[in-house]
Amino acid sequence: MGSDLKATVELPLFHGISDQDRAALLGCLKTYSRSYKKGAYIHLEQDHVQDVGIVCSGLVHMLKEDVWGRLTLLAYMGPGELFGETSALCGERAGHVSFLAAEDTEVLFLPLDHVLTPCKKQCDFHAAVSRNLCAMLGENNLKLMEKIEIAAKGSLREKILAYLSVQSQRQGSKYITVPLNRTEMANFLHANRSAMSRELTSMQADGLIEFDGNTFVLK
Repeated sequence: MGSDLKATVELPLFHGISDQDRAALLGCLKTYSRSYKKGAYIHLEQDHVQDVGIVCSGLVHMLKEDVWGRLTLLAYMGPGELFGETSALCGERAGHVSFLAAEDTEVLFLPLDHVLTPCKKQCDFHAAVSRNLCAMLGENNLKLMEKIEIAAKGSLREKILAYLSVQSQRQGSKYITVPLNRTEMANFLHANRSAMSRELTSMQADGLIEFDGNTFVLK
């Protein structure tokens, strides 16, 4: 069936589905997996995307290139998260974006038409995966709202604090690890890397945060 059953154990897509049913489901939905080296493109913006991707391991960046060739990091997806759903659902009407493996990455692909089309076998687990997929779509919408909230802040300091606040809420702690390096974080915040680094140092001097590499403590 082309999919690694072991890699799907912790995926939210298969929440509430037994190992036995998951094995049957992977075949029923015609899923398949692919591995990508760091820096490899999973989809280019001109590709016609028909299958949604679920990150089994690694990190995927969603990138948008403007007419001058400048790339913007719109979003990033880690293990268990979904990508490519807008392109798969909207086809030619979807915004043109690219997906890049920011680390060595394993992706499980799910042909969307096999999820949306009623199963002839009337499998109970088919309905369960449809519900789980809807929940994952909702989670992606929440991430989009968070990105809008961050982008709406007036100053660079406010953008940084908003981003770190989101990470703190997601990780349930004021001790957090961000999945982006400084260049990627600046791109995500639509900021100059040097200006962001200076602002982080200033925020630490003001007692707002402490940081060491990608580890932050919110005061």
